[in-house]
Amino acid sequence: MRFGRAKRRINTEMLRQRLVGALVLTALGVVFWPIIFVDQSLQTPAERLQVPTVDTFEPLADIDEQEFEWPAIDRDASKNPQADSDEPEVEENKLKTAELISGDTALPPAAIADADLTEPPEDIALDDKGRPIAYTLQVVSMARKDDAQTVSSKLKALGYKAYVVEVDRPQGVRYRVYVGPKYQKRDLTPVKAAVDRALSVNSLIVRYWP
Repeated sequence: MRFGRAKRRINTEMLRQRLVGALVLTALGVVFWPIIFVDQSLQTPAERLQVPTVDTFEPLADIDEQEFEWPAIDRDASKNPQADSDEPEVEENKLKTAELISGDTALPPAAIADADLTEPPEDIALDDKGRPIAYTLQVVSMARKDDAQTVSSKLKALGYKAYVVEVDRPQGVRYRVYVGPKYQKRDLTPVKAAVDRALSVNSLIVRYWP
């Protein structure tokens, strides 16, 4: 009796193992059958898609900055390009300059000087190198750096975008005070008129070199 039950238990276990094995083989057949026996031309694009391989590249060699030949620079990067512009110096009227420095000047604030602009903006012009052409106003050229910076500060206090450029001229170092830049030359016309009246100078609208 016991022997019969043990035999039936063994037979049941063997049958279970055979069923599991059959299921595994069936699953493997479902997976590999299309790969082995199905025509590749009948597969969908997604089924034919293959992951591309990546070519291997050799790593770049380390560069020694001391031995590397850097490209030549056309100009001194520490020097303002505006200093190389071939333009005359605007001579100051010392009396009117003193009035500007003291605050007793007829020069109106920048907002009032710009109020004369009524024409719509124009397209920005480009030079032969594709750089936008802008303009700036040389207000005055001075022999002393401190005086030029003082004038620039007074112009800034009135709302003008003023700055100073050091220029090496045959007669010695000069310090030009500029207002700008503007992309439209006509935008500086009312500023020039206001500066000329207040400071008794003949200011210059010139090309701006950044």
